[in-house]
Amino acid sequence: MISHRRTRYWCWVLAGCGWLALAGALAAARAERVQFLDKEFVCYWVDWRTDQLGLYWKDRNDKPLATFSRLREHVRPAELKFAINAGIFSRDLTPLGLHVEGGRQLRPLNLKSLEGGQFNFYLKPNGVFYLHATGPRVVATEVFRELTPQVHLACQSGPLLLNNGVFHPEFRPASTNFFLRSGVGVSRKGEIVFALSLHRLRFYDFARLFKEKLECDEALYLDGEICAVYLPELGFKEDARSQFAAMFAVTVPAERRAE
Repeated sequence: MISHRRTRYWCWVLAGCGWLALAGALAAARAERVQFLDKEFVCYWVDWRTDQLGLYWKDRNDKPLATFSRLREHVRPAELKFAINAGIFSRDLTPLGLHVEGGRQLRPLNLKSLEGGQFNFYLKPNGVFYLHATGPRVVATEVFRELTPQVHLACQSGPLLLNNGVFHPEFRPASTNFFLRSGVGVSRKGEIVFALSLHRLRFYDFARLFKEKLECDEALYLDGEICAVYLPELGFKEDARSQFAAMFAVTVPAERRAE
């Protein structure tokens, strides 16, 4: 027979374990300023199993959200913890490629080879970042077309930074093209990693960041000079200069905020 005292003890132990598991889930996402190649980056790791990652384009009136401030209002009563621009888009704030949010495809896969003013998107191979039931992936557009998986969210952009650990064939270590850059990768641990450069750099060196520092074999370029991040934890708030077609966001539901 187990005494009431011992029963109470194990109840407290189990409750404590449950609290620790919940605390671990709430703290799963993490932010960090990263130094690499004498440049600074803002990086944000997302655990897709516990963190609330979403992709957002339009509001309830079918208008592009465009800014972090409008996105923050759109997700209320949830708290916006992190946001970053998604893939390349047209002048009318329409995603240039595939866009899936909440399991709904709002823009189709773009298989074109060229469109005026959008060189980076069409620097083949370009690719798709997507999240489905078994986790996140970054794959070439042609590979995604053959997979046709059921996805929760997906964003097409380009060029691919890393494809199975291999740099994009057009990247050059001595390139003179220096720009601010943002991207997303999948780490070898299965985490989603977003990165924004705070200094201008080459594509080649941005790909090196994901492979050597962030330990990713799959990574996708999101956008360039207009890229920005919302991350109050590290002092990055609304950026009035930037407007986007779509944005990735990590939110905390209102009921979890109260805890």
